[in-house]
Amino acid sequence: MEVRAFITPEDRLPPAALPGRARLRYGALARAVGIRRGGLSPARAGRLARAGTRPGGVCPVSADRAALVVPDGTVSGPGRVHGGSIEIEAAELMAAVPGTATASIAGLPADASA
Repeated sequence: MEVRAFITPEDRLPPAALPGRARLRYGALARAVGIRRGGLSPARAGRLARAGTRPGGVCPVSADRAALVVPDGTVSGPGRVHGGSIEIEAAELMAAVPGTATASIAGLPADASA
């Protein structure tokens, strides 16, 4: 799993969790968060530090109350999830994260869907 962090105009941090080889569907992520696509910006180091993480170490579990984790629908299925510095069962991850909005945000490569 790959986790990418963004920031909204309201300073909300929506980390996006998707399978590692997938391409992020930015429009789908924006809709899941309830904003226009143009409102998503990559989270910079200062904002990540306020969330208790750092660039390259983003994981889907955050103590930041403004975080809304958006896992792709494939992440919420059975199995283990690896992201940032964590390894956890998908069901445990979904239970541990207070704010989630599961959405179809991943564009999987053709060979990965077979």
